[in-house]
Amino acid sequence: MSSPKRNNGGTPANPQTRQDEHPEGACRPTFYMNAELLAAIESQSTAEDKKRSPFVAEVLEFLLASPTGEQLRENAQKHRRSLVHELESNLVLFNEHVPTDRIVELAAASQRHPDQMLVRLILLGLRVYERALARMEADIEGNHESPKG
Repeated sequence: MSSPKRNNGGTPANPQTRQDEHPEGACRPTFYMNAELLAAIESQSTAEDKKRSPFVAEVLEFLLASPTGEQLRENAQKHRRSLVHELESNLVLFNEHVPTDRIVELAAASQRHPDQMLVRLILLGLRVYERALARMEADIEGNHESPKG
């Protein structure tokens, strides 16, 4: 019995697979993972109405090829830690210090999406912070200019 034909990528060739189903250069890497992770991937991909492979590829592409992923990798290198540790640190920082429940409430009250509300709050916070700094600097400069007597 002969083994299945293989294409250039080393994977079994399937003559019934259409060219347009897989983008150029697509491959099927093997990932070893525990049952809990596999179940989480299955659950999330089902929730997003996607198959597992495209879901995993999308997550990996985000982490490794997107501008956000590039920033995470640069920060990981700068802080001398792994990409996973950098991502975990960012998520922990965000989850521990940002009142997401309150942001969701404010978003609903103002008919915005929570991510839009978060951006709006950050921009407002920066504006208030910058004005406070400018007032403080003006007060300091004003105290230096006042006559002592």
